[in-house]
Amino acid sequence: MEKEIKVMTQEDVMTALEHAGVRVVGTTEEFGIGKGGIWISAEDTPGLFNYWSEKWVDTFGVKPELDRFIEACGWYFEWYDAGTMMAYPI
Repeated sequence: MEKEIKVMTQEDVMTALEHAGVRVVGTTEEFGIGKGGIWISAEDTPGLFNYWSEKWVDTFGVKPELDRFIEACGWYFEWYDAGTMMAYPI
């Protein structure tokens, strides 16, 4: 049986990420690449994101605890470039 995920709103996830120490810059609309996502400065969030990480291979350069948290919110992370992370609803 699959676990049901309740997707949090964009605003709620932005607030939760900021409380977790993530440098949220704005929305993907503000970045200019579409609607509904969150724009994150991975380079200004030390210890949570590392594009070149050999330690966090299973979570694609995201600290595992943060990756589990975002999934529990019904969202996922996706790299835009080595210093920019985006988050989107599942």
